Amino acid sequence: MSWQQINDPDQFTNDILDNDQIHLVFKHSPRCGISKMVLRRFENFDFYQTSEIQFWLLDVLNSRHISNSIAAQFNIRHESPQILVIKNRKLLHHSSHSAIEAEEINNIISNWQ
Repeated sequence: MSWQQINDPDQFTNDILDNDQIHLVFKHSPRCGISKMVLRRFENFDFYQTSEIQFWLLDVLNSRHISNSIAAQFNIRHESPQILVIKNRKLLHHSSHSAIEAEEINNIISNWQ
């Protein structure tokens, strides 16, 4: 599995919000050691390796405006690392830092498919 990069706000709207599939967005700071560790840990779970959902990566350093827009849209705090599970313009789940657990996210997604 590989990450699709989110590069502009229209891409987030058109490819994620206006799509009826489940999407997972990982907000990541490449300069942050914790963010790198959480990303690597997440990628090691079978869920990431075998899931059919779309995985998106948002570099919060280069695209802070998109991250802030997402936070405002879903009325959540901007954090990094942070995972968002989105379907039909609804935020099904979000977690950040050490609360990011692939098994929990897998269970949430399984309930919505």
